[in-house]
Amino acid sequence: MSPHEAGAARRRRGLRVYCAAVLAWTVSFMTALVLLPPGAHTIAAAHADASSVTVQGPPVWIPATQTTGADGTVTVSQTQNVVDQTVHVSWTGFTPSTHGSFVVFGNSNGGNWNAVGYPVTVYECRGTNPTITDCYGGFHYGQDPKAGFELPSESAGLQAPDFPSNVVAAVTRSDGTGSADLEMYTASQSPTLGCDATHQCSIVVEPNYGGDALGFSTDSGAADCTYHDGDTGLGGAATGSEYETIGASGFEDGEQCAWNERTVIPVSFAPVPAACPASATDVAAEGMPMLDRALTQWVVGSCLAGVDPVTVQYSSDLTEPEARTDFLQGRAGADVAFTSLPADPATASARPYTYVPLGNTGIAIAFFVDDPKTHLPITGMKLNARLVAKLLTQSYDYENFVGAKSDTASVAGNPGCLFKDPEFMALNPTNNAFTWPTCAAQDGSEPIVAGGQSDLVRELTMWIMSDPDASQFLSGKPDPWGMHVDSFYKTSVYPYPINSFVAQDASGPPVDPGTGLPYDPQGTHRDYNRLKGFEWNPIQAGLDAVARNLVLQTPTCILQNYEAPAGHAKCGPQNLGSRSLIAIVDTGRAAAFSFPTAALANGTGAFVTANAPSMASAALDYVTDPKTGTQSLPWGVGHTGYAGDTAAYPLTVPNYAMAPTSGVSSVKATDIAEFLTAVTDSRSGQLPGNQPGQLAPGYVGDTPAQAGQAGTAIARIRAGAVPGGGPTTVTATGPVTGQPTTSGNVVVTPVTVSKNGTASVSYLTSTIGSGDAANGGTGPGGSGGSSSKGAAGSGGPTHSLSGSTAAAALGSVSADTAGFGRLVLPILLIVGLVLVAAGPAALLLTSGGAGARLRALWPNSARRFGR
Repeated sequence: MSPHEAGAARRRRGLRVYCAAVLAWTVSFMTALVLLPPGAHTIAAAHADASSVTVQGPPVWIPATQTTGADGTVTVSQTQNVVDQTVHVSWTGFTPSTHGSFVVFGNSNGGNWNAVGYPVTVYECRGTNPTITDCYGGFHYGQDPKAGFELPSESAGLQAPDFPSNVVAAVTRSDGTGSADLEMYTASQSPTLGCDATHQCSIVVEPNYGGDALGFSTDSGAADCTYHDGDTGLGGAATGSEYETIGASGFEDGEQCAWNERTVIPVSFAPVPAACPASATDVAAEGMPMLDRALTQWVVGSCLAGVDPVTVQYSSDLTEPEARTDFLQGRAGADVAFTSLPADPATASARPYTYVPLGNTGIAIAFFVDDPKTHLPITGMKLNARLVAKLLTQSYDYENFVGAKSDTASVAGNPGCLFKDPEFMALNPTNNAFTWPTCAAQDGSEPIVAGGQSDLVRELTMWIMSDPDASQFLSGKPDPWGMHVDSFYKTSVYPYPINSFVAQDASGPPVDPGTGLPYDPQGTHRDYNRLKGFEWNPIQAGLDAVARNLVLQTPTCILQNYEAPAGHAKCGPQNLGSRSLIAIVDTGRAAAFSFPTAALANGTGAFVTANAPSMASAALDYVTDPKTGTQSLPWGVGHTGYAGDTAAYPLTVPNYAMAPTSGVSSVKATDIAEFLTAVTDSRSGQLPGNQPGQLAPGYVGDTPAQAGQAGTAIARIRAGAVPGGGPTTVTATGPVTGQPTTSGNVVVTPVTVSKNGTASVSYLTSTIGSGDAANGGTGPGGSGGSSSKGAAGSGGPTHSLSGSTAAAALGSVSADTAGFGRLVLPILLIVGLVLVAAGPAALLLTSGGAGARLRALWPNSARRFGR
């Protein structure tokens, strides 16, 4: 037989195998349809996310010729399905700003608002055709719109009555470009703005091109925006100082000429849980604040499902240890607990349960740090585990200064801040391209963190302790440059890993460091003997408050000087252009608020940032604990996939739902299974996007092994243990069949998968935000490459390398009382999906690209939600 004939014969055999697979799948699928339980979810397709819109801006003002030129442009990164998040606003063809490289709205401290010429203000405003009285944080917000600018001054409390002002002021570079990041408030943050799925709002970009808004050049006192003789100079008409000035009319009307140059971009908002119809709660869940950005979209998608929706009440303010305890004790409100770490398998439980993988998130070290010379943001930073340990143990001698006559013994001899630490400087050289801040300028550089017990703290400090250099530093061994751990944090007195951040050091210099004399009990330095106690104050309100403080550029320190009669005030916000802030957040919040995040050293020593390829790569390195079936990265263990993976982001962690396999009503079990099925479905809950029911930015979807575990666990929730049959074992066997492909922030990774010994190919698709906060910044960064390996072996939190990648059901599992149909349904679907994996058409229809184009041919068809 010739090679040509042999190839034809193979193709015919392949076609017969494929047809047989399709026929078998069809029979399985049709049988499954017959057995589908009542109330299978459907959801109408939401409108497409416009992602980015560019519109025409105002004509540029040319001061040299006193004429206008070509129109500029304004671009907004996302205009649909917006939630409480940051959107990036940029412009081209604007008048370059003068006399400064940064500006803070309404802040005349230091004169920047009064001195910078041609600044740009960015507002969030009510409606799609707003007046100045619709713009939150503006000087006339909430006043009579019919009066225009003929309005008196308004108190600051009325300008931003609900939440802190989100107005952003920025400058335009010499090439006419500029940008700003604006946090968008929903109706949940600002009821007076009222932006939600049924009420559009707008972004308004307003350059100040000068003109006599105050009417001083006219006999009538009316504005003359064509008069530009008073534009320049300190407090000139083309600076922000005019906005809050009383004009000749007696009103605060100094912004009206700038308002004439505004560009308005309408913005649509995504539904939030409050948009769900009022109904009885079907599933009550709690725990894992790191997951709440994803859960918000999943919960909304579930309640808006077209047929028999499942209403989920989720309490995100409870941390994982609290949720696990409530669930194990069978308390009301904890039908399901969300967690990253497993419960102790020896702990008694009110009912048997299993773990359902819900994709993956990460722990991020976010920062806002500005170059003190250029006032531009530094957008790259490298940190290793020892540097993170230094930050979290108050080990920098912040309060010491040149010529001090006394020092704090617990940190004596240490660098004054991170940016003067020789280890940090060695990892982050500037190469004369930018400048790190000075320690003298750092008031409140300790990291902003959440207090209270959480899996985030436990996993972060487990990672630190897995690093030999960091572990030895915490035990008391100085680093190669001589820096030592704060003596209050030595592991001999404060053992790591820990479950919560609690400041340990409240000591200080024994005498006044300024004079060398005993403290004056009535003086402003009266409390300097406990200086370290003012440095660091973990926030008890949770991760949202951590993110809020970073957005508002506000550290958590307390001022050391005692000012009578109030005492010690909180540290105020840092000015844009002179910031030095670090915060520990999850990758969901980092993506939502466009925080730049540090590149961290992974198991190979490579520095990697949190992004889609790096988190997806790390998730494939998980090892499995045979006692619980949960997975984790094998930090500090050699000869594992993670130990050799240069692309893995080291603080990637899995998300789990603890769900009962018996002990609840059949209705409750069905509701739990329906919700978790939707969440783990590659067409909905694991599909990256910002529509209801999809996987939010900042998370990556289940690996093939996790998907297999999820399917088995959900089958057990529906039906209980299958008599005489074991779970379906799904392992990523590697090597991958091809290199990952990346488009924007979406990565598609083809992996070889084995289901009970049958090999097939699966595609892992995920997305995450970039983390760059602004254009024009500089700094060192790490890689975020893709991986070409298969999944790692199995093991557990103790990094044992034994066991299998199988779903775990702890305790006994009662039989399903809902009938044979619900038992057969998942089996038939699993069998059908395994068979169809043999055919290339299955890949085509499930992995984007051409499959997405085929599905687009039926845009109005109803989609099974969670099937």
